[in-house]
Amino acid sequence: MKILLTAIGSTGDILPFVALAEALKKAGHSVKVCSYNVYKSHFDKINIPFAAVGPALDLDKVGAVRDRLKRLSPFKQLDFLVNDVFLQEGEKFYNDFLVASQGYHFGVCHSLDFIGQQVMMENRLPWASVIICPGVIPTAYAAPMHVAKLGHWGNRLSWKLLGLVKGRVEKKIEDLLFGLNGIRRNINVIGTFSPHLNLVAASEFMGKTYPDLPNNFTVTGPWWVPENHYQPPGAIETFTSAGKADVVFTLGSMGRAEGISKKSLFMVAAQKAGVRAIIQKSWPGEMPDDLPDDMLIVDYKMPFHYLFRQARVVVHLANSGTSIAACKAGAASVTVPHLVDQRYWAAMLYEQGVSRRPLPPKKLTPDRLAAEIRAALDDAVMAERAAALREAMQNENGTANAVKAIENFVYSIKE
Repeated sequence: MKILLTAIGSTGDILPFVALAEALKKAGHSVKVCSYNVYKSHFDKINIPFAAVGPALDLDKVGAVRDRLKRLSPFKQLDFLVNDVFLQEGEKFYNDFLVASQGYHFGVCHSLDFIGQQVMMENRLPWASVIICPGVIPTAYAAPMHVAKLGHWGNRLSWKLLGLVKGRVEKKIEDLLFGLNGIRRNINVIGTFSPHLNLVAASEFMGKTYPDLPNNFTVTGPWWVPENHYQPPGAIETFTSAGKADVVFTLGSMGRAEGISKKSLFMVAAQKAGVRAIIQKSWPGEMPDDLPDDMLIVDYKMPFHYLFRQARVVVHLANSGTSIAACKAGAASVTVPHLVDQRYWAAMLYEQGVSRRPLPPKKLTPDRLAAEIRAALDDAVMAERAAALREAMQNENGTANAVKAIENFVYSIKE
């Protein structure tokens, strides 16, 4: 079967598609991926055909967008992404997707990839949406992004109120899509789902779903890139030869400006906490290499699945990738969420008892961070919970379940 994957977003959104592409290929399917040019190398490594879509990006541009988003409130983030990104570049994305999608039998699109979905409809292809964050799935059991539990009626009302608030932005997207190919459909700006199949790429132990989940949704488990592609540098093996570091600091794919501003905070916090620390760059060249002997700088491309196993505690943004990686490594977390989905994952970690209470970014100081790190290190119960969660998640095989769900759906419509 010829399957087209359309992947958008930050690195944390792209890596699950890397894992799925490899699993589909191993299952004997012909796979091609459409995404931003800057992610081509991820798929080249596993010999997956790749088509760049949309305007060419570079790391500086991606970083500038991330820096801008973190200064905005959630609804202003939405306005910025729609008005300054989506509406400006939508036509080129559509045309590139249209060319790349010819001759395929099935599509897999991120739930926020409205243009990729529109192309699937134009080509009359069945398609699946991919939901990374279960908090966007409407349910009577929780409010949007699980910010509260208000009872069934209160939760339903909160989803309706959210719909009214975001309706203006959704109308702009719907009008653009209609102008591209004359197909009008309703858009949900926090997640638009397929009428055919919807794959929830989250752990049953972390991302909550509820009994009212529609029948065409399948919770697969997280999609994880196989670990056999990475060879660690000697420096980190030497640093950890005497035992795990106390803490890893990483803030993922944040923008360059924020990455630079955090370097001194991390170093001072580590010194105040009296810990051996590994600090991951979030941007090329942003940090010096001349650190004390009890600190190590590692490259921003070092995969989380390896890095997080080298420490007892991880300080991170709490996006889906870092949250799942910390759990699979059996590490406790100290979270500093910036964006809406990060607040969701930070709350999930805290509910599981494997994280300290989330730290508001504006209140982050070296003293506060040092205190949270020490508290996490000294919490034996949290360490036990983290180890238990790691064991529980070991048998999850999200990509295998996703491949099976896709195959079962396609074979069912052929009968």
